[in-house]
Amino acid sequence: MLLSLFRIAFRSVLRHRRRSSITFLAALLAVAVMLSIRGFFNGMQASIIETTVRGQTGALQIHRKGLLRSANASSLRLDIPTDDAFLSQIRSVPGVTAAAGRIFFSGMVSTSDLSGAALLAAIDPMRERAVCPLTAEMVSEGKTLGESVPHSVILTAELAKRLGLKLGQSAAILSNDSDGVLNALEFRYSGVYGQPGFALRDKMFGFVPLADAQQLLRMEGRGTEIVVAVENLDDTDKIKPVLQAVVGPAYEVSSWREVASFLEDVVARQNFVLNLCSGIFLLISLLGIGNTMLMSVQERTREIGTMMSLGVRRNQIRYLFLMEAMLLGFSGGLWGSVLGGGLVSYLGYKGILLRIPGMLVPVYIYPRLSVGYICFVIMISATGATLAALWPAVRASGMRPIQALSAV
Repeated sequence: MLLSLFRIAFRSVLRHRRRSSITFLAALLAVAVMLSIRGFFNGMQASIIETTVRGQTGALQIHRKGLLRSANASSLRLDIPTDDAFLSQIRSVPGVTAAAGRIFFSGMVSTSDLSGAALLAAIDPMRERAVCPLTAEMVSEGKTLGESVPHSVILTAELAKRLGLKLGQSAAILSNDSDGVLNALEFRYSGVYGQPGFALRDKMFGFVPLADAQQLLRMEGRGTEIVVAVENLDDTDKIKPVLQAVVGPAYEVSSWREVASFLEDVVARQNFVLNLCSGIFLLISLLGIGNTMLMSVQERTREIGTMMSLGVRRNQIRYLFLMEAMLLGFSGGLWGSVLGGGLVSYLGYKGILLRIPGMLVPVYIYPRLSVGYICFVIMISATGATLAALWPAVRASGMRPIQALSAV
């Protein structure tokens, strides 16, 4: 019986072309828009995460145990080895491609007349480039972070302006070592950190070579963290426990999700807003489908009365209208997925260049969709159209044959 009703529903969909086209297009448009927006956001989120990982955090970071949780502890005292032997041990882990030591410390940058406090990052230029290749693109003028220039410093334009420094001029950096002893070392201002038109979160910031910082802070062969690059970012959580076993219990390994937890918060908020907007758009579309199906009931009153007089039961009438809506929702969702998925695939191949305020380098977005999400949206379209037709179907099945046949 259900198969017979399905055939009748299919023929009815083909027979009432104008009404079916409206319902079909409503489902198609809803699915195409939902997939296009979802694909764009997927690509944007993936690009922002990749830019942050390859430009700042690395996929994994290694610290002395307790450093990240102890805000009052001196980071210079909670140090970690950065010598070749320890880094080679880290690189031996399957999936790890590079590792580099860093030191983050605060100090005073001073010229003959002016001085200013700054947060400084000491990096090994060549190794840092292998772990975070996008870092070098953040230098707009002068030497880049990938060039190993001894006794050089790269500062933000705001800090250099406050000190009256010009490229090539010298300045001294003063900082306390792990024992609290004040030391100083002369550096040459060799590069500008930051790109024009982008706002920096830390305006008083700079980079120095790791070897020079180790000399200044009396931390030869030591650092405050090691950043690690992996071959495939999706394998980060699998590599983390293996790397933890290699470095031992005195150190702790953190993924980019833990170090830059704000990224997941941003993604969660974006997904919430996206799902809310998609739900509203889908609801409007389903209301349109329900209205169209209700009009169909009014137009087909005599047809419904004829079917009832021939012995078709009320629940079969209800199932007939629900099947019609399901067919239209499924077919509209299917073709909408072809349209939206095709657009996402094309843009994913070509890429979209996007400049986001507050980020130093342009973001290339490659929209993408999972097969599971596409199937989910098609099923939502079919199920939603069926639910939207529920009231019209109930109304159709509730008619009396005599009244239906006498309707004009």
